[in-house]
Amino acid sequence: MDEREIRTLLRREPRAGRRALFETYAGYVYAIVWQRLAGTGTHEDAEECVSDVFAEVFRSMDSIYEGSLKAYIGTLARRMAVNAFYRLTARGQPLPLEEAAALDDGTDVPADAEAAARAAVLLRCIQSLGEPDATIVLQRYFYDRTAPEIGRIVHKSAPAVRMRLRRALQRLRTMLEQEGIS
Repeated sequence: MDEREIRTLLRREPRAGRRALFETYAGYVYAIVWQRLAGTGTHEDAEECVSDVFAEVFRSMDSIYEGSLKAYIGTLARRMAVNAFYRLTARGQPLPLEEAAALDDGTDVPADAEAAARAAVLLRCIQSLGEPDATIVLQRYFYDRTAPEIGRIVHKSAPAVRMRLRRALQRLRTMLEQEGIS
């Protein structure tokens, strides 16, 4: 079922439309979420994140522009998976006994904790940039996408994406300096 058909069904029969939307994109969303949570979370954590993604999609359905449904869902899934990753790593997950026994004793726990704290501050600062700047920065530096690829996601031209990225990085640099991160 394509996006146009899903939107039509959502207008005519919202319940059936939501079901069709979920069935069409559930595998896509799960793949994105699991790619980020594998090794950190469980399958239940990934399923919970997928549910959260679709709850947000259904809540904001009226504000999603025509033709951008898959891009919106993919970007939302990536952002919510990153949030879930940081939420899971912040509270820690118990390790199975076999994995705990295999851990190398040479790990630098304080350095790892400091890196995780810096990553959490970085993510919070990126999110505070607002849209579409946060999506542009995440797509460029977390997913290594080019300006034309990002432009298709956020519906902007490649030069506009590059300009927004440059300005967003300047604002991000200022925010990080205020947080004591250089």
